[in-house]
Amino acid sequence: MSDVVRGTVAPGFEGVAETFRGLVESGAETGASVAAYVGGELVVDLWGGWADAGRTRPWRHDTLATVFSASKPVAALAVLTRVADGRIGLDEPVARYWPAFRHSGGTVRHALAHQLGLPAIAEALTPDEALDWERCTGAIFASPLEWEPGTAVGEHALTYGNVLGAILRGATGETVGAVVRGLGHDVHFGLSAADSARCAEVEHRAPDWPEHAVHGHGELWARALGNPAGLLDTGVLNGAAWRGGELPAVNAHATARGLAGLYQALPDLLPAGLLAEALAPQAEGVDRLLEEDATWTLGWRREGRWVGMGGIGGSSAGGFLDEPGGYRMAYVTRHLADHDRGNAVYDALEACL
Repeated sequence: MSDVVRGTVAPGFEGVAETFRGLVESGAETGASVAAYVGGELVVDLWGGWADAGRTRPWRHDTLATVFSASKPVAALAVLTRVADGRIGLDEPVARYWPAFRHSGGTVRHALAHQLGLPAIAEALTPDEALDWERCTGAIFASPLEWEPGTAVGEHALTYGNVLGAILRGATGETVGAVVRGLGHDVHFGLSAADSARCAEVEHRAPDWPEHAVHGHGELWARALGNPAGLLDTGVLNGAAWRGGELPAVNAHATARGLAGLYQALPDLLPAGLLAEALAPQAEGVDRLLEEDATWTLGWRREGRWVGMGGIGGSSAGGFLDEPGGYRMAYVTRHLADHDRGNAVYDALEACL
């Protein structure tokens, strides 16, 4: 399409390409991909910019980037596939599958809907410890509840994937990464050496971006995202432990095509009744971490008809998922900043519709 943006768009969706090209050419975006399905057809599949801070590796069609909290619905989907085959019950106690969870009343449904009461880790961890499955999951289990399960809601910023992973491992012996690999899309937890080689390097919009990302958003937010300290440093995010380990709340690596394709495949991955239940509101009210009104489903955030999830730094995926003709879109970036770039591309797609 140009020297800075490559890929394809279907007739009628040229506005998305123009918006994306403008972001890359202006420098607002340094490396990203975007993909969208409308009515079951892949109508947008674009990538552009650079995959490294040194601007030596052009972004390719198969470049992977970490997508932070856009990982959460993918981890939830791993559990929901095992709900579908009867190995996990939504209203079963978490302790049935994760005996280390000693608190009464907490169910799998609570865990999926951010109602379990474990949004923060009490013990100070290092980034390496957070990426050590047993160490991190043990620290989560040892943390006191912020509220009794089911009585409040608050995004489980870094703990969500380990809680779901512990349920999954206890029920089936599988890891989140293994289940997601079996779904057949270019979305991964725990990269192989070959896949790690096609990862984009993360870079910050500004040197103080990690500080602003953690602080100034409320006390619970700071505790939840600030432990372990230094997790958002580029040395961690571009390191082997982050790419190869599983912290499934935040460290999925994906292409936009892979992530959008996973959303497009939801009706094939879950029975219709379970998918409708999974996308329906489960918990509504003031989210104690976000400090704003939020509606959570069984893994996704819902805003009116739109269902999806954004990740800190700018990646996101979502759309009108419970409408057969609705869109499913993903925006994946390595340039950690605000969501203004992804929002502009979503707006362009909706204008085309």
